[in-house]
Amino acid sequence: MAKKKPNNQSLTVDTAQQEPEVNQEVAQEAPEKAAVNVDSKNEPKKAKNSAKKSAANEKKPNPFKRFGRWCKGVFSELKKVTWLKGKDVLKNTTVVLVVVVLFFVVLFVIDYVLAGLLGLIVDGKWATIFI
Repeated sequence: MAKKKPNNQSLTVDTAQQEPEVNQEVAQEAPEKAAVNVDSKNEPKKAKNSAKKSAANEKKPNPFKRFGRWCKGVFSELKKVTWLKGKDVLKNTTVVLVVVVLFFVVLFVIDYVLAGLLGLIVDGKWATIFI
């Protein structure tokens, strides 16, 4: 008697019919898996960065050298700044001082009036600041 061989075509048809269902399930689960994979990929990078930082902290140069480098960087950045002319600085300073004096006068008048009104309410006479 001869053994019967299984029909391969029927198996491929069955798997072909099942694959779209599986693909749909995988497609629905893919965003969740992707989020997990992204997080797991970042963990080794974080570990590497922390290892680099700890190695950098151990090899810090002399504080005076670091301060010297910092000063050098500050001066190089200050050379790039566009500075105003003296006339412009004087003009802007005058504007600022005038505005400050005007606000002082306005606030002083408001305070004087409110203090006087409070004196009228409490004592019955206008309270004066200048005696």
